[in-house]
Amino acid sequence: METLKIDFGDITAGLFVLSIGLITVVISLFRLRGRDFSLLNFGLFSSLYGIRWLVETPTMKTLVGVPFTFPYFHGLLTYTLIIPLSAFLVDIFGHGLYNSMLWVFRSTIVYDIAAVVYDLIRPGPLTDVSINQTLVLLWCLVWIVNILFIRKKRDIELHVLRAVVLITLAFIAIDNLVIRNAIPFGVHLEHPGFIVLFIGFGYVAVHHLFSNERKLHAIEEEIEIARRIQQSNLPANIRSPGGIDIAARYVPMSAVAGDFYDVQIKDESGVGILIADVSGHGVGAALIGSMLKIAFASQAEYISNPARVLMEINRILQGKLEQSFVTACSLFIDSKKRTISYASAGHPPPFLWRKSTMEMRRLSLGGTILGPFPDTMYENTILNIVLDDRLVLYTDGITEANNKTGELFGENRRESLIKESSFYSVDQAANFFIEHISQWSGRSRKTSFDDDLTFIIVDVVSKQNDPPLNMSKNIMSAG
Repeated sequence: METLKIDFGDITAGLFVLSIGLITVVISLFRLRGRDFSLLNFGLFSSLYGIRWLVETPTMKTLVGVPFTFPYFHGLLTYTLIIPLSAFLVDIFGHGLYNSMLWVFRSTIVYDIAAVVYDLIRPGPLTDVSINQTLVLLWCLVWIVNILFIRKKRDIELHVLRAVVLITLAFIAIDNLVIRNAIPFGVHLEHPGFIVLFIGFGYVAVHHLFSNERKLHAIEEEIEIARRIQQSNLPANIRSPGGIDIAARYVPMSAVAGDFYDVQIKDESGVGILIADVSGHGVGAALIGSMLKIAFASQAEYISNPARVLMEINRILQGKLEQSFVTACSLFIDSKKRTISYASAGHPPPFLWRKSTMEMRRLSLGGTILGPFPDTMYENTILNIVLDDRLVLYTDGITEANNKTGELFGENRRESLIKESSFYSVDQAANFFIEHISQWSGRSRKTSFDDDLTFIIVDVVSKQNDPPLNMSKNIMSAG
């Protein structure tokens, strides 16, 4: 009986590469953040190559002892491992010159599928056909050209990657030329080349991951600062004039949002309110919200004239919003005269609930959005109010909230919500709004809505020796 010779060198190398790959895959799954899959792709490539290295050894061939199925399994590994390799290079270098790296990645997927189909219907694996080596040579050429000539910030990661990839791809190219008898000597250099590659790729993948994590952490810190600044821009501990109760709720879609509201008191005789919605989301919208804070604060002189307030804010915003715009509603409540003056810049109309007659009135508004158009004029509408009237201002996050089936909350549910909460205080009604919309949409404080959600509830109350009331503000984070 012939003694089995164990290829300790190849088996050790194959197990080493496979172990590195599996460990890397596990680590990447725990640390996968955003759209950076470089470490995962490196781990998949290493795992597949390690398996192929092991099954190529004479020891494994003897132990398996199934000569018919082995070439097909080896071919499948060969087809498949190129996919995570090309994906990894796209992760590091991007789409490449003229999108060539991206097209190589796509072609590897097509080739993998075609090769598997070919193996199923033909008597021999595609790895035995010259087209396999030809395609590998073409892919290597594209990768080498990109690595040499692509424009990217020159740092240690790029230097290492260029060195190891060039060495390894040169070894692969020579190996394929040897297979095709295009060069006179028969030394196979693929495995030594890939040892160099794994060492270099491992360094680059880890460096890339931690570099991106540092950048992401810095961005998260900046967003947290922006969130705190935005929250500080919203009114808190503001005393409303006698005869008025106010409550507000603000639920951002993300850490920072484009909704904004503010309140200004005028001589204890009235209160000016601005509610606005910046197009888009995120930091850019939040920055515009900060601009609105300054612009509205500068309108103290005209606070009782909502149309003038909007006109001045529009003038301040000219040339500063790029492609963004703002919808807004400006409103002034005169607690002595019991009147409301309001004007709109393309914002959803407020609702007035008259408890004494159980009637709902939609305050029809028009007006042009803020930002894109200079010298826009706005008009005031004046309305008398009575005791126990309730005014609800909001952004479109309420009506455009949707549930798990994609159904919108809509205007009818919004009006029903106002009626159902009409016997609650402004604070209780505000909490009822949030609870009801959250339950209907299937959201919670840990699950964000599909848009920023902001609303203000104002009640007209008795003025007989009432002490000034604190404005209630509740900022809820849904993310």
